[in-house]
Amino acid sequence: MVQIITDSTCDLSRERLEEIGVVCVPLTVHFGDQTFIDGENMTSEEFYHHLRNSHEIPTTAQPTPHSFEQAFQQALAKGDDVVCILIGSKLSGTVQSANIAKASLERDNIWIVDTHNVCSALGLLVEIAAKRAKEGATAEELFQEMSDLSGRAKVYAAIETLKYVKKGGRLSGSAAIVGTMLNLHPIISTEDGLVINVAKAKGKKRMFSKMKELVMADNVDENYPIMFCQAEADDNITKLKECFAEEFDISNCLNGFIGPVVGTYAGPGAVAVGIIYKK
Repeated sequence: MVQIITDSTCDLSRERLEEIGVVCVPLTVHFGDQTFIDGENMTSEEFYHHLRNSHEIPTTAQPTPHSFEQAFQQALAKGDDVVCILIGSKLSGTVQSANIAKASLERDNIWIVDTHNVCSALGLLVEIAAKRAKEGATAEELFQEMSDLSGRAKVYAAIETLKYVKKGGRLSGSAAIVGTMLNLHPIISTEDGLVINVAKAKGKKRMFSKMKELVMADNVDENYPIMFCQAEADDNITKLKECFAEEFDISNCLNGFIGPVVGTYAGPGAVAVGIIYKK
């Protein structure tokens, strides 16, 4: 058997992870002198409550090597091989912690995938891996497939309000004021393992259509589902799906909730989509 392990930046709920049989090693979130374990003693909803009401920008910390060592040992004790699918190494030291844990255990049946991604793209890869594992794929087969798909996975996230981008120091106050007056919504994505700004859309309707245009330009591989994530944005995610349904079959789409890593800067109201594009 193969045990899939991921981290909490995959933005899949604990209930969903349990349903698909995936173990999650959480990141830590700090609000001032308060420390929370992402997804354990702080839900995504609670995170956004703190984000709205705190004067300080939260920070996140990677899991410790010991946290991964414990997760690996539990799987190995059951006789399972391990495939660990994680946030990109340029975005977090999580992959480094997992590699340290693997080295300490001196086992060659632990496979670690640096996805170079986060949020809905990471969550999509985890969902695909869990499905393949249930179909009988070996750990080595999963490692090879997820390594390949990581190079074809992409996330696009649209920001509803510039407040949190400004608060996090990514935008000057004057630029945020102008952007708000013009009703501009930045769209971010991943490139070479980093999060970058790729577009701006004026108004929400254009925000949804611009995300769809960007995804269409990537030549989506429709053998894989599309994953949608939201940050307390039920109305926005509904409208985004309606927009995508004009061009894509989203009847088998997957869903998640944007957590602290992207949510700190995107803020409530943000929406994201994760895809696999063709070779």
